[in-house]
Amino acid sequence: MIKIISFVDSFKHYNEPIKEFEKRVGKSVDFIKLKPSKRKNPDEIVKDESIELSKILKKITGYKVLLYIDSKQMDTIEFSNMIEEKQMTFADIVFIIGWAYGVDYEIIKEHINQKISLSPMTFPHAQAIMMLYEQIYRAMCIKKWSSYHH
Repeated sequence: MIKIISFVDSFKHYNEPIKEFEKRVGKSVDFIKLKPSKRKNPDEIVKDESIELSKILKKITGYKVLLYIDSKQMDTIEFSNMIEEKQMTFADIVFIIGWAYGVDYEIIKEHINQKISLSPMTFPHAQAIMMLYEQIYRAMCIKKWSSYHH
């Protein structure tokens, strides 16, 4: 099973594409939505959410991948191969997406197996969720030799 953990309040403009990819991946992906911090100060938000995330990650088993802007980038085939390889060893692969201000890596690092970046560019949070869903779907299609990824 693949899990996605993220702080979410709404998807706004990305609601329909996210729902479409949720439908395509079916029950093979579990999206765990966490409530964002209500604080106003960005430093306090990052700290609160990172502590909350650390508590949750402590309880979850599996190979944990943090989407983190300053990390290794993969092309689609590498991403697909990584998922396939990790699924041979781990029952779950858990992708973690921080909220708008990111996460404090020092607080959660003991629970993270790998960091990857979708891009050196900055995207809206909901777009990053949609892009991750699409890449997971694409990886599934590659594994099945589907025509979606040509």
